[in-house]
Amino acid sequence: MPDDPNSDGSAFRDPDTPGSPTDPGRPPVDTAALASPPPPPPGYLPPAYPAPPKQRGVAAKVLTSLLATVVLLSLGLNVYLGLFYAATVFASASEVEYRPGVGEGDQRVVVLPINGGIDDLMADYVRRSFDKLDRDVPAAVVLRVTSGGGGVTASDQIWHRVTRFQAEHPDVKVVASLGAVAASGGYYVAAPADHIVCEQTGITGSIGVMAQIPAVEGMIEKLGVEMNVVVADGSAEKATANNLFENWKDDAGELTESGEKNEAVLKNLLNSAWERFVTVVDAGRDNLDRTQVEALASGDVFTAAEAAANGLADSVGYLDDAIDKAIELAALPEDARVTVIRQRTPGLLGLIGASSAAPSVSLDLDRVSPDAVRTWINDLGQARLEYRMRLD
Repeated sequence: MPDDPNSDGSAFRDPDTPGSPTDPGRPPVDTAALASPPPPPPGYLPPAYPAPPKQRGVAAKVLTSLLATVVLLSLGLNVYLGLFYAATVFASASEVEYRPGVGEGDQRVVVLPINGGIDDLMADYVRRSFDKLDRDVPAAVVLRVTSGGGGVTASDQIWHRVTRFQAEHPDVKVVASLGAVAASGGYYVAAPADHIVCEQTGITGSIGVMAQIPAVEGMIEKLGVEMNVVVADGSAEKATANNLFENWKDDAGELTESGEKNEAVLKNLLNSAWERFVTVVDAGRDNLDRTQVEALASGDVFTAAEAAANGLADSVGYLDDAIDKAIELAALPEDARVTVIRQRTPGLLGLIGASSAAPSVSLDLDRVSPDAVRTWINDLGQARLEYRMRLD
């Protein structure tokens, strides 16, 4: 036996090596099996992958798109109608600061602009404005009038709303500030003010009434068209001063028999409106009597200096002068807070804060129809009495 028991090297063999003397009965290791993944357990099934979806037909795609479009349109329409309703319900006049100062609520001065032609839209704007002031009454109101006038009825409606406010709030002072032009209907709405200030370069007055009725008989004849107007036996006067297809004058420029009749009917209406104008000015101007007002109601236009001299205005000055006068009459501090009315526009624009003195009217040619043209012609032929300034 050798001195070193391991001299043959058997004692240093790897125990895992096949045929190792330390474990002679262990089977050889399969190195290829060690390199591959283990086999699945018994009963294992591979995962089932879903089959790709079947392609929808063209009809199904179109139907789905139509349904989605209808749903979106319905949703959008409901949102729009909801917003429009809210904007219409809550549309009202709002105030913005014109001159910062002290005083809130009934210690402020409010400027109410009346700019442009006086019509139904303007009358509605003024009504809404005073409705707001009824709820939040100021110490004084300044009517800033820049208008050459307009319809008789619209002017009278504004006058009525101003005087009603004065009657319901007798302690609130009303001052009128006449701008570049405040004539005819523009002066009509300013007449009830406690004090009238006319701007230095402004013109006013033009107290009078007019009407314009076009006669298009000659134009119709040139077009080769004959217009026949028939009235019921019981209303024989229906067409009097109401037929724009009949000339009032002959070739010599003289009134025809029918023209004289038309003019007489219209003059009766105009004279009634003139009497009303004189009554309004007489009631508003304590410094003038009826005879003096009638003398001034010739339709003449006056400068600021002339208006002050004849009693139609109390002083000459600008908007700030009118505001200072309102502060003085209301016994407010000189640095009283002043706001100005802005009319919120109905609809969605009004909901986001858009405002204007009065909505504008536009002619959409794409929407003109025979009925619209017929209505326009009929309106054109109606006598429209106007407190409107004319410079002839």
